[in-house]
Amino acid sequence: MIRTLARPLLASAFAVDGAQMVKDSKKYSEEAAAISGQLRAVLPPNISMYIPRDAETNARILGGAKVLASAALATGKAPRLAATTLAAIQVPTTLHRHAFWSAQNSSDKESKKRGLLTDAALLGGLFITSADTAGKPGLAWRVQKAMPGKSEQEKMIANAQDQGKQFAATASDQAQNLFEKTKDVAGQVSEAVSEYVDEHSDDWKSTANDLKDNALNYRDQAVEFASDFSAKQSKEAKKAAKKAQKKAKKSAKKF
Repeated sequence: MIRTLARPLLASAFAVDGAQMVKDSKKYSEEAAAISGQLRAVLPPNISMYIPRDAETNARILGGAKVLASAALATGKAPRLAATTLAAIQVPTTLHRHAFWSAQNSSDKESKKRGLLTDAALLGGLFITSADTAGKPGLAWRVQKAMPGKSEQEKMIANAQDQGKQFAATASDQAQNLFEKTKDVAGQVSEAVSEYVDEHSDDWKSTANDLKDNALNYRDQAVEFASDFSAKQSKEAKKAAKKAQKKAKKSAKKF
């Protein structure tokens, strides 16, 4: 009930101000030019380029934004967003309208001070409204509740550690079983090889003896062949020597 009454009362001041800015844009052109200049200095170039250069157009845009946001706040349609929008527009507006530090005389300075305090109070109401969830869970609260608490985090960590230990123990058991199986297989292979050697040792000895006898025969044949070849070569050498002697004697007789 209180929100139903408070929101329209708070929005009324900004709705009237926005309507005056739209109706008499020339009067507020200087103010709009100052605000748009501040926005261009703050916003990135790719966004500030869309802000119109015409001061009266900017005054109408700011006034229309105030009227729309005030209507949303008064009717309770997205009141937090509407209050935030009004506060974002009103902060530079207040600083420009009520700059008492630049006043030329004391009466003007006092008037601007009072105006600054009034707008500051309105801004306080907007800030409260922008944070008011109307008894419903806010976004920050929902995010915090969605995140696991400390005890839940500890349980998750402990569970992960237990699972890691179980996995390590299982892997160790599997490795030990594999090692034992490998040992058994190696023992079986060794026994099979030993039995095979024992069973065929006589055959291998007989084969080795046959190879030895064949080698001896090949050696004797090689010696005999070498001897015959040497004798044959010796005979041929003697014949060649005799022929050479005869030729030498014939040559000597000619001379």
